[in-house]
Amino acid sequence: MNSNRKLSVNLASNPLQNRRFYYLLTGFTGIILILVVIVAINIFINYRLKNRDVKESIANTEQKIRIAQRKEREFTDSITEAAKRYKGQVDLINGIILRKSFSWVKVFTNLEKSLPDSSYIVSLSPNLISDSIMEMRFKVVSQNLNDLLRFINNLKALKFNKIRVESENRDERGLLLSEISLSYERNV
Repeated sequence: MNSNRKLSVNLASNPLQNRRFYYLLTGFTGIILILVVIVAINIFINYRLKNRDVKESIANTEQKIRIAQRKEREFTDSITEAAKRYKGQVDLINGIILRKSFSWVKVFTNLEKSLPDSSYIVSLSPNLISDSIMEMRFKVVSQNLNDLLRFINNLKALKFNKIRVESENRDERGLLLSEISLSYERNV
């Protein structure tokens, strides 16, 4: 090896060659910086646009919610007003439906089954209390007290409730006229 050879540590000995390298490095860094700035600006603009769209969407949704709440209040008010206005008619119709749905045939059939052969009903006043309970007042003519007691026992056997003899009178023919009240509850 030749030890006479000098190492050139001075980078400035070839300044043109070194300058090109630094220009290339600076240009490359500048291009990367410009690309990063462009991407950052693009992200920022997209974010701003999406943010504006989201805010508009939120505002529209809030407005639709307010409109829906106002319409719901109006609808509730109109329902309340209609309920007040038509309450009497609805109650009347419900009462008619209730009376129609009650099994009157069964009540009268049971009442007839409980009557002894020598007794008969001269007046009858039913009163529907609910969809399954009816109260009734009636007058029955019996030959004697034994027929009346048999009638009451038959009523109890046929599931009539609260049987009360309100009054008893004998007519001019000697027949016993009794006023009876009772209640009947159908199985629902």
